[in-house]
Amino acid sequence: MDIIVPFSVRKKEMSGTVSDEAKKIFAKIKEKPELATAIAAKGLPNRTTLHKVYATTPGGARRLLFFCRHAPTRLAESPQIPERWVLVFYRNKGDPVGDNMSQKNAAFESQLERNMTRALGDLAASTPEKPLYERF
Repeated sequence: MDIIVPFSVRKKEMSGTVSDEAKKIFAKIKEKPELATAIAAKGLPNRTTLHKVYATTPGGARRLLFFCRHAPTRLAESPQIPERWVLVFYRNKGDPVGDNMSQKNAAFESQLERNMTRALGDLAASTPEKPLYERF
């Protein structure tokens, strides 16, 4: 499993740098992906799921949200692509989005659309020579 942090999300959610704290959380998620809870949201692209993670760090409680795109089932005979989770949110508890990552929260809904657009834009514009993301 890879964790992908698009540059635009890194800038918006992490002040431009993936901290050691975040890297430790990523390592833990990769070790135990069952720590994540699947959540629903309106308007997601086809075959996309969201995964919410609660983390406690020396810097305080964190709320992370990832999206994962799944291969179409009709391509079962093709080689399997490793699962990749793309970071959408890295928030503190107490943040209007971090407090309630659900479709019942208007702040979450509007920010989700913006951050998903940013993340998908970075992924689409990336090339092998110039990726617009970091991989963990």
